[in-house]
Amino acid sequence: MSRKSDAYLSGVPMKPYDLVREGLIALGIVAVVVVALALIFKSPDAPTVRGEDVATNHPLDFLKTAADFLSGESALQSYGPPYTRDTDNIQRILGPGPATVLGVTMPLDAEQDLVIAPLHKVAMLNKDVDAALKVWTAAKEDQQKAWSKAYSDALDKAEETNGQVKVPTGEYGPVPVMMLGMLALGRAGLLEGALTSSDRLPYTLDNTRAMLFFQEDVDQNVADGFDMLGTQWGITHEVGNLPGPWWLWPYAIWYQIPPLSTAPNADVIVGSMMIVFFLLLLFAPFIPVLKHLPRWIPMYRIIWRDWYEREEKAVTKKRVT
Repeated sequence: MSRKSDAYLSGVPMKPYDLVREGLIALGIVAVVVVALALIFKSPDAPTVRGEDVATNHPLDFLKTAADFLSGESALQSYGPPYTRDTDNIQRILGPGPATVLGVTMPLDAEQDLVIAPLHKVAMLNKDVDAALKVWTAAKEDQQKAWSKAYSDALDKAEETNGQVKVPTGEYGPVPVMMLGMLALGRAGLLEGALTSSDRLPYTLDNTRAMLFFQEDVDQNVADGFDMLGTQWGITHEVGNLPGPWWLWPYAIWYQIPPLSTAPNADVIVGSMMIVFFLLLLFAPFIPVLKHLPRWIPMYRIIWRDWYEREEKAVTKKRVT
């Protein structure tokens, strides 16, 4: 150290500290604990939920998802920012919510982006889908809504047998052919590619649309099966060989405690609480009460107990002599 730092630290009690050794010891202990817990509890090695799997094994759920987007009945279409301008359902505390301030940063037209656009790719190879899309485009908006709404409602009464979905007879216009086109796209394993493709091909890194396609019923059902819902500490869980984001438990814990466990604006409340806690920690040395806690709760004496023991012995020895 320099003379200036030596003079500044003059009279301050010091002790040697091997940071590398302590770090290696801590790393070793953590590694043993992690391996032991992994062997005891393990994590389910579940495969990724793909459009191909949903379309093949659960075609009715696949059709309901696509039909809801087409009819405008999906919750995504009224989610609000950052996808749509609908602000009725956003979370807020005391006035406009953060989503309103940030605005629509990822504009999304679910009907066009998640259904019609992928079908245009199918139409290049399927004449029936091409003809159905032309009928759909030529129809007025009211007629489109009537067709899609009738088909979406009919799916609630549909029957699934050996991978085939039988929908009750009704006035659905070109919608059944369009939905079968979506189902074929999913079964071919091309749904994600059709949703994420753009002018930047082949280097498309934005998978938002593909992830949003099944984010309602399908992903919720899968997450529930693995105890990964928000009410089940889901944010800190994971499947496969990698650990979940355990460092988020200070956030996740609040979602398990009433009334936040059922609050409609829990995300904003928890986020605001964590910001306040972070600011308290950041400015603790300047806050009158908090800055005196180390003196009132002398944990430092436990950490530096060997030094204090030597000091107390030295003081006692001086008094005796």
